Amino acid sequence: MLLSNLPGINNDIEITVEELVNTLVNVKNEILNNWDRIKSEDNVSTKYSALGTTMHYLSGFSLRPFVTLDVKINDAEPILAGLFISDVSPVEYNNGTRVVTLNSPDPHLAATLLISLISYLDVDKIKDYIYVTISEGKAGLNVSFKHIIPMTGRLRDKIEKFIVNREKAETLLSNPRVPDYLVPWLREALGNWGVVRFRKGVRFVYYAVNGFIGRASLFGWFVGDGVLGHVGRGSFDIGFSFVTDEPVRRFMDEFLCGLYGCSGNFFGGSSGRGSEHYVVCPVKAMVISDIVGLAGGWPMYGLTDRGVKLVEAVRYSTPCLTYAKYPVINVLGHDLILRKHNMGRGWYLAKSTSDEGLARAMVSDLRSAGFNVSVNNRGGVFEIYVPIEDTKRILRMLGVYEKFYGEPRRLPSIDDLVNVLGRYRIRRWHVHVARARNGRGYEYTESCVLISLGDSGKARRLRDELVGLGIRVRKVVWGTVIICNGEDRELLINALSIVKPQ
Repeated sequence: MLLSNLPGINNDIEITVEELVNTLVNVKNEILNNWDRIKSEDNVSTKYSALGTTMHYLSGFSLRPFVTLDVKINDAEPILAGLFISDVSPVEYNNGTRVVTLNSPDPHLAATLLISLISYLDVDKIKDYIYVTISEGKAGLNVSFKHIIPMTGRLRDKIEKFIVNREKAETLLSNPRVPDYLVPWLREALGNWGVVRFRKGVRFVYYAVNGFIGRASLFGWFVGDGVLGHVGRGSFDIGFSFVTDEPVRRFMDEFLCGLYGCSGNFFGGSSGRGSEHYVVCPVKAMVISDIVGLAGGWPMYGLTDRGVKLVEAVRYSTPCLTYAKYPVINVLGHDLILRKHNMGRGWYLAKSTSDEGLARAMVSDLRSAGFNVSVNNRGGVFEIYVPIEDTKRILRMLGVYEKFYGEPRRLPSIDDLVNVLGRYRIRRWHVHVARARNGRGYEYTESCVLISLGDSGKARRLRDELVGLGIRVRKVVWGTVIICNGEDRELLINALSIVKPQ
């Protein structure tokens, strides 16, 4: 038999989670390298699908993975809730049997689940039944593992809180924490309980209103459903991949903004036919910090590729700086598109809109701020144009000029900042979010880090040292140093968290 020939496959053998990952990798490689021989063996059952893909099933096996003593997980319950929102399912069958299931080609995701589950259940080890599926089609071979983890004895009750059946879903209709706009959708979901999209949406709502989801849940959700957007010199995006209806998307925005203190939407634009939802700034930086913070204490064999790439990205990139082909620059609360002149003479800000009121408000606000701007009406479409020199002024004002003109700034290292900040007696520091309104009444925010020393002379000396390192300091007021530029602010927050943790 194929599987029994591999080390570590004897049924019910105790094995570390790390060894389990290595075993599954070996199984996958063995199948991919010897598929023609394996397919002809008696232990392979074959089922043809209607989409041109052939499904093959191998005999399953069971292992008893355990976690070594050096793995300490303090947030297992919220992390587990995040995993249950993404790829993992807690299920109760009609006969009362309760299981946790995962179907994934990634052994590292299985490791994340097992580490979280063992920590949450407070057990030494847990039994994992593993079944192997091979799909064969135009895209080639794909090997996937289905994990079925039974919950028996006292474990049944501990996992029961995460199981959301139709009866539990019905209780949401009378829950005061469920907003009115969500009730019609819940009724529709109860009438279509067999649809996976509805069940996943209900699970999120149920977990949210019952307090299962915390900021640590974003780690579990990300390793399963995470999206790592463009990662280049200077910036990157993260998001989550899910398909849901608009009422649930609105509920997610409101609930997650409650966790992170954002005033608007948690998710911004979407792509991938509406299934990839990216986190907006400035909350994106906090979400990344939470995920990377947990990933930093997580064993590497339990991190999926997207988790590893995110940890790497924060070492050389800064969130909340757009590096798209046509970046969106927020000026006085208005989103303008930064475009490159065809002749290569530089960048200019522009905006096309059929909303005359919006166009007039943008022009009025920009001119009031002292910028030259023109607007043309072309067949009912208002085209706003900011010349190159005024665009340069705006880019300097926003602190992103070097990104588009000349070499990027060389920012100091965290160690350099820690050395400087450590020589000053800092009373307190915090991030202050200031609100303002533009001419159209749109409210926007600006985040600044405030470092209070209580002495104007010392604050000015700190300012001079920070400027000497290349940090942009907005101003010094009453013994407080204020830094608002995005990349400088995030760098200072990281250094201050070391020097004077909040």
